[in-house]
Amino acid sequence: MSTFSFAIVSDIHVYVSGSVPSNFTKVIAQLAGLSPRFVVLSGDGTSGNPDDGASRDKVALWWRSFRAACQPLVERDIPLLPIAGNHDYYTQAQRDGYLAAWSSLGEDVSDRFILSGRPPLYYALQVDELRLTMLHVVDQALPSEVAQFVRQDAVETPEGSLKLCIGHVPLVSMMGRTSESYRDALGPLLVETGHSAFFAGHEHLVWEQLLSFPSGDLHHIHVGTGSGTYHFPLSRATYDKHCAGNEGTLPYNGRRFALDPGTRQQADKTNICMVQISDGTYSVEHLTLRGGELQRFGLP
Repeated sequence: MSTFSFAIVSDIHVYVSGSVPSNFTKVIAQLAGLSPRFVVLSGDGTSGNPDDGASRDKVALWWRSFRAACQPLVERDIPLLPIAGNHDYYTQAQRDGYLAAWSSLGEDVSDRFILSGRPPLYYALQVDELRLTMLHVVDQALPSEVAQFVRQDAVETPEGSLKLCIGHVPLVSMMGRTSESYRDALGPLLVETGHSAFFAGHEHLVWEQLLSFPSGDLHHIHVGTGSGTYHFPLSRATYDKHCAGNEGTLPYNGRRFALDPGTRQQADKTNICMVQISDGTYSVEHLTLRGGELQRFGLP
């Protein structure tokens, strides 16, 4: 058994000009000082759109900028483990650019981890007692090859492993509509294959809850945006159930958070997720960039 932490950083959205959001640079500098064992980049590193007409050269520029911004982690010998988000994967140029940017992933981390599956799309790795499953889910649908990978990986996972899963699109939406077909395809599959939690980005907000399926319960975590480039309000239904006035509560752990006055937007807008592994268990801590430093998300 071992004790270590890793970070999940999502939804950076390098600008179409190729410049990097300034808050992301600050986050990376702070995160490097925390010395996580590795950092998961859980999608939407770029700002691609279906009709943007971005060339392969333009997409390559986006990823060069993204990788350069992550250099403080590389200099600290902290491995990077990416998955794609929807804004990384709409067009053929974007898909090719993502795959090219991370084509050497397996080789880059080979001194630490052996990756199974099809990196940098869907893959798994064993880190001491932790089995980490990385999924390619870039819209509200579960590709058949990804579902098959999850089932096969369950067979190959060492007995007694703690199993956590990371994908870009959450199972349930806190700001829009939930796809019940997606939720009911992936959620029960994760429970049945022994996963304790599913971490996602996409919605640019922080949330934690327990989802119940016929086969069991699943801890579901939204990790927020690591650059704070844009934000979505909580849905009216989410606000009415979990908020009052300018404050809200995360239903999983009772953590209180502030809302911008008169809105349904969380006041802490640039966030990352730290996961602590200790003796076969895990705990989650959300950190927010406040005053140029990473601090605990939410109200004191």
